[in-house]
Amino acid sequence: MKLFTWKWIISIFSWMPILTLSLALLLTFTACQRPAQEAIETSARPVKYMEIQDTGAVKIVEFPGQIRAVQKSWKAFEVPGRVIERLVKEGELITKGQVLARLDPRDYQYAYDSAKARYEAAKAVELRIQQLSEQRAVSRQELDLARRDLQTATAQLKQAKKALEDTELIADFDGRVAQLLIDDFTNVKEKENVMMIQNNKLLEIVVNVPESAVALPLEGKTTAEKVQITKPVVILSVLPNESYPAEYREASERPDPATRTYEVKLTFTPPEDSVIRPGMTAKVRAHIPANASAKTEGYPVPVQAMVSEQGTTPFIWRIDPETLTVNKVQVTAGATIGTSCIVKGKLKNGDLIATSGVHQLRDGQQVRLWNKACP
Repeated sequence: MKLFTWKWIISIFSWMPILTLSLALLLTFTACQRPAQEAIETSARPVKYMEIQDTGAVKIVEFPGQIRAVQKSWKAFEVPGRVIERLVKEGELITKGQVLARLDPRDYQYAYDSAKARYEAAKAVELRIQQLSEQRAVSRQELDLARRDLQTATAQLKQAKKALEDTELIADFDGRVAQLLIDDFTNVKEKENVMMIQNNKLLEIVVNVPESAVALPLEGKTTAEKVQITKPVVILSVLPNESYPAEYREASERPDPATRTYEVKLTFTPPEDSVIRPGMTAKVRAHIPANASAKTEGYPVPVQAMVSEQGTTPFIWRIDPETLTVNKVQVTAGATIGTSCIVKGKLKNGDLIATSGVHQLRDGQQVRLWNKACP
């Protein structure tokens, strides 16, 4: 049995012109439609935009820093000598008044004993001369000389006693030994640092804050009050799920010439059983109002988002998120804060506004969102 007949083949070829014409029409229609669609898309002007929030809104910012002890002290012997006892180790807890290390006291003991002997002798001479003076057996000049000798001997005794006491290094406060630079039998110079002690019960974090954050427009508020309004907390890198309320301590009045940032110090108290130690890395998280002025209400928008034509009320372009078209919203301009202006008008939180190309837009024009942030 034959699969194909001459009659069937001839019928197929008879349909070819119709199929060819149909394919040609389809390709022509598609080619004409694509430029039309591209024209519609390219006619939408690309704009940058932002979502506005009223001045009650806040933004969370973070500043990296390092933990330091508020109370710390480098310890040094006030006299030179050889260390004969190092009584503490690094990391050891210490108490106020505890002896941390000792120098060989023998030379200072000899000096003290000699000074004490001279003092006793001068005191005896002064007493005898005083008695003779009362009997008018010696001159007034001899009495004055004896008194000066006693004063000199007294001063030398005090000096020798202090030098002897300074052969012991005493802790100034409760804390912990942070660093040791000596061992037994080390020879040290006068006032040479030999160890650091610090109190870990109250810690501080030092952060560098940019000008924009320092210049919060809170009229009549001190720097300390401005910082506390931001509700700062300390978060350590090793404990990312824990936060500790911080308080303002001090801030530099001049910015770093290279970074244009200000050094701010905040203090916080770690828990009793905390492993937090000075030197650890951390960050300060703060809640900065979009506009911190309690006297100003409205929406902060970039100055370049406003259109102010001569003889007309200033306006901004609001973007309809569904149709991506723009419409004018008249506003009243208020205070300028940095590169932003506080405006009032028929706006609400979450509205999208154009922040670029605003002088080339017209009512009802379709736009294409360029990115999600204003410049």
